[in-house]
Amino acid sequence: MGDKIMLITGSRKGIGRYLTEYYANKKCKVIGFSREKSDFKSECYEHFCVDVSDKLKVKSTFSLIRKKYPKIDVLINCAAIHPSVSPFILFPPLTIEKAFKINVLGLMNVTRESIKLMIKNKFGRIINLSSMAVKHEVEGDSIYAATKAAIHSFTRVLSKEVYKNGITCNIIAPSAVHTDMSDNLNENVIKNILDRNAIKEFGIMEDVSNTIDWLLKDQSNAITSQIIYLGGV
Repeated sequence: MGDKIMLITGSRKGIGRYLTEYYANKKCKVIGFSREKSDFKSECYEHFCVDVSDKLKVKSTFSLIRKKYPKIDVLINCAAIHPSVSPFILFPPLTIEKAFKINVLGLMNVTRESIKLMIKNKFGRIINLSSMAVKHEVEGDSIYAATKAAIHSFTRVLSKEVYKNGITCNIIAPSAVHTDMSDNLNENVIKNILDRNAIKEFGIMEDVSNTIDWLLKDQSNAITSQIIYLGGV
């Protein structure tokens, strides 16, 4: 994988941080986006402080990337927020708006600019991180689940538009994995959701990287428009 240039959003913590370290250790060139500085250092890693929901900042950052890198082979969209678990009627409108700006519009901002670079080389792998929340439709999780459901539709339609350019688009929807996001949720809520899975324990980060490794293979060129649930969801 040493010749791959990857862009990972949400690279400062959680699954994004794990994937950043994992692929940098495999000698991929990894570009990371997050709203704050990262303390991860590697000769294979370059970090940009970017709020993905800020489309002007995203565009200006890509202007810098294009001057330094000849291509982007892989985009992994991990950046997301989980506002809370609460009845919809109690969500403040600004909280709803923020969730959609980051989880959906932010993903679209980065994806648009990445595709422009992928098209030039007739190759690309776009992998969007989703959640078991879409499948389980848990009470109180309407906003987060809705943002991830929007990503499902977006990814499946986009895959049909870009495949002729050698670009595949897929979704990985993990079971619960220990991250800052999941650890901030009510323990009983997480247990209730996990009890609906075939595998009722927390997943591990390696489940995600193993699936991505498979999607990155040249032999996986025919795998696109798929939603891959982990943990027996």
